[in-house]
Amino acid sequence: MILRAKVARFVERRRLLSPGDRIGAAVSGGADSVALLYVLRELFPEAQLGVVHCNHCLRGAESEQDEAFVRALARRLELSVSVRRQDASRRAGGCAENLEKAARDCRYRFFCELLAAGAYDKIATAHTRSDQAETVLFRLLRGAAGPGLSAVRPLRNGAIVRPMLDVSRDEVEAYLTAQGISWREDSSNNDMAFARNRLRRELLPQLKREWNPQIERTLAKTADWHFAEQLFWEARTDELVAACASREPRGLLLQVEAVRKLHPAEQRRLLRRALAESSSRADAVGFDHVEAVRAAVHADAGSVRIDLPGLRVERSFDRILLRQPGARAVSFDVPLRVPGRTEAPGTAAIRIETRFLGPSADKKRYNATDWAFLDWDRMPKPLRLRNRRPGDRYRPAGRTAAKKLKRLFQENRIHSWRREGWPVIAASADGGRNEVIVWTRAFGPAAEFAAGTESRNRLSIRELDRSDEEKSIERPL
Repeated sequence: MILRAKVARFVERRRLLSPGDRIGAAVSGGADSVALLYVLRELFPEAQLGVVHCNHCLRGAESEQDEAFVRALARRLELSVSVRRQDASRRAGGCAENLEKAARDCRYRFFCELLAAGAYDKIATAHTRSDQAETVLFRLLRGAAGPGLSAVRPLRNGAIVRPMLDVSRDEVEAYLTAQGISWREDSSNNDMAFARNRLRRELLPQLKREWNPQIERTLAKTADWHFAEQLFWEARTDELVAACASREPRGLLLQVEAVRKLHPAEQRRLLRRALAESSSRADAVGFDHVEAVRAAVHADAGSVRIDLPGLRVERSFDRILLRQPGARAVSFDVPLRVPGRTEAPGTAAIRIETRFLGPSADKKRYNATDWAFLDWDRMPKPLRLRNRRPGDRYRPAGRTAAKKLKRLFQENRIHSWRREGWPVIAASADGGRNEVIVWTRAFGPAAEFAAGTESRNRLSIRELDRSDEEKSIERPL
């Protein structure tokens, strides 16, 4: 039979299935899926073949009859059957397009659970060349490009296969009719509330009549073309991510200059990957969002903030951070243990160690760059560890004038997101009427409290677990 030979060639060329695979055939009861089951049974008689059915409970008695038909078919062919009953309408919110997506999500969740449980090595679905053509046209009309036009892939997630992408719906029905095999008709395929049904029953036939008699084959070739290109771009994008991005606890970090040097096509692929992987709503990331981030990359201003679906994009100097929105800056204000270790509540990244050193302290230790030294006798007390606040200012040791922390951040090109929860050690002065800063991360002791050769009692301060960026700007006494 033509259909069997086409499926065999396609499976072999794409290396989708092997004789020893445990294969679950996704069978709805419709013509395509019934044909898939019979062809797989013929091509892989030695395989462990089973039937997988998802009842979406959308058409009342008709859905029940579909399930009964599939169960009876499995019994007749002496195959095991796995059935999932799940009402997709509860997830769809009453919208026809949402209903189609909700049903698809239910199916694929079921497939993935079966694969994860080890019930099957592969799940085969009955997508045909006709489905491929409809998907390409549907996505093209909605503005898809590149990855979107690769449409239905022969292999998804390494385990979901589509062996019938090279055969048409007409060839499927001809095969079943010749074999005397019955199937179920889904009445929802006639419901013109679904955009895909309007495209299948109105637009595609019109294009075939008036523009291209081979429109289905042409659109399927378009998918093949873009699929091959997508494989290339996926490998290339992996290289771009490795060269231009890094992962840190706050999110994904992009190097502005590295991205600027790329070709616009590479920029778009890289940014689309980065946005999709960082957003909690990856399916909502579109062309306009990618272009907004490209504009931030090329902007002269070093500070940009963009809110996208499920994602916040922040540019600060030479970096762009992609992270989840709504994250609050860490706020803390606790007594500093002297001597001892103090951990800022709400974060494991800020830990301060304090020790006392007398006038005869070891010189090597006294000059160590990872410790800051203050004159304990001159300092106001008690000391508190808190996060930085708007308006904070002080004069670091070695500076001639006091400056706001904000200004110090700018001069040292400290990215905006690294300033969140920046640790400060402060104390009350003038009988509690004012507060003075005695130390901050990276910028060290205040000039008026820095230890000198005349200091008899020194307080040594070290922040544990500092980042390399903070260490790189620290100025030793």
